[in-house]
Amino acid sequence: MTDKFAKAIRILTTAPVFAAILCSLLYALLTDSFASVWHYLAALGFLTALPLLAYPVSYMIPSLREKGRDGQRNLAVIFSVAGYIGGFLLAVFGGGTTTEKVLFGTYLISGVGIAVCTLLHFKASGHTCGCSGPIAMLALYANPWFLIGYLLLTPIFWASKKLGRHSAAQLFAGAAIPVLAMLLCRLIFLPH
Repeated sequence: MTDKFAKAIRILTTAPVFAAILCSLLYALLTDSFASVWHYLAALGFLTALPLLAYPVSYMIPSLREKGRDGQRNLAVIFSVAGYIGGFLLAVFGGGTTTEKVLFGTYLISGVGIAVCTLLHFKASGHTCGCSGPIAMLALYANPWFLIGYLLLTPIFWASKKLGRHSAAQLFAGAAIPVLAMLLCRLIFLPH
């Protein structure tokens, strides 16, 4: 029973779910966060829809299906990074706001960081990365009270440890990557 609960937590706390919440809250709370409704919808497409497509695609391709969770994870990283690149290009070259540039830059750097960690056989947690980044961004851009959201890492840590998916170091690394990426992007994109 606890394994099923842990799996449910991991399903509900995927990075695309938190990306949808982040984009929607930014759009609702900060009227100037996106250049237009189309930029908001594009963000949902790049950060949520495209990464989620990796799961049905990995099931449809026999060679990936045979690899199980590892094949699924690798394809999810590829689809996510492709979405982050697309969104970043839209924000930078398509008239995106500073918030959009920081948003997509953070996701892009984080996605590349997770991918590099994966290639180095250190599975930094995409779940903690996908939760930590949106919380940090909402706390910085909307209201510091969003920092309370870091309590959501507790069930993610528990579920990941319960299912043997990550070590503590991998969980903490995943949580740190997007915060560092966001701070770097703010330095780059905020007007001086």
